[in-house]
Amino acid sequence: MSAPDPTTLGVLVTAITGLSGAIGVLWRQTMKHLAVTEARLEQAERKADECNDDRIEIWKALANLRSKELTENKGTNND
Repeated sequence: MSAPDPTTLGVLVTAITGLSGAIGVLWRQTMKHLAVTEARLEQAERKADECNDDRIEIWKALANLRSKELTENKGTNND
């Protein structure tokens, strides 16, 4: 087996170093995007919970109004 050419080894080391750097940059970029996506998801979940709470309160208010209307109508029909 012959000894590898130093130029070939230099090119391989340079290529590996360059690719490692590129992978590191892409990894950091992916993690940053993931953090932004998770923050948006948490915000959307909070807004959905608030919306659900508001919807429940609206239905309760409508039920109370309907109940009052029925009570008032019932009282006027008996007279």
